[in-house]
Amino acid sequence: MSTSLLYHGFGLIDQEYLKTEYKNGDVVFHIQTKNEKLQCSHCNSFNVIKKGVTERLFRTVPIGLKAVYLKAKIQRLECKDCGTIRQERIHYADEKKATPVD
Repeated sequence: MSTSLLYHGFGLIDQEYLKTEYKNGDVVFHIQTKNEKLQCSHCNSFNVIKKGVTERLFRTVPIGLKAVYLKAKIQRLECKDCGTIRQERIHYADEKKATPVD
């Protein structure tokens, strides 16, 4: 699979595909933001340093009868311009609907 399915199937831009996992009858696509697209969620600067990562699980539209999830690596970033340390902004998800991964 390529990033083409992420864009055309799910409308995701700036994301790269890592792998697909089939778990308990569900399909899980592992994704992360492309390194060159990482930017500060406060001032929108691209002058950032990675400071850790967490994973979030997002449910998306099913494929046939299979439930489909996006397991995203969310970067924690330090901005060299404004000095803020925050998680990257996730443009494809409402912040209040994300489920943390155990």
